[in-house]
Amino acid sequence: ALDDLNRHEEAIEKYKKAVELKPDYAEAYSNWGVALGRLGRYEEAMEKHKKAIELKPDYANGWYNLACVHSLRNNKTEALKNLKKAIELDPSFKEKAKKDEDFKNLWEDEDFKKLVE
Repeated sequence: ALDDLNRHEEAIEKYKKAVELKPDYAEAYSNWGVALGRLGRYEEAMEKHKKAIELKPDYANGWYNLACVHSLRNNKTEALKNLKKAIELDPSFKEKAKKDEDFKNLWEDEDFKKLVE
């Protein structure tokens, strides 16, 4: 909720505490990565998403969020690779990606279009 209220720094502190209490809490790592990404701290965000995926390899949201960060960094290859994995795990991410501003730079890309068809 704090992150949704644009209180990203506070959210980061809560996620930090959550993983201290439960080190295998993949969702907290991924949400922490989202908050970092909203602050433009992309390297740190990618580390948190990768940790979430390491803890829970079938966590589609972690793959999707990692794809978002790669897209924001204009790394098309990695963005599409991670988005593909997210979609394999949860096909609903096809529709989400079509509207997600994080992928705006790829919306007209033919490879992106094929992936989300």
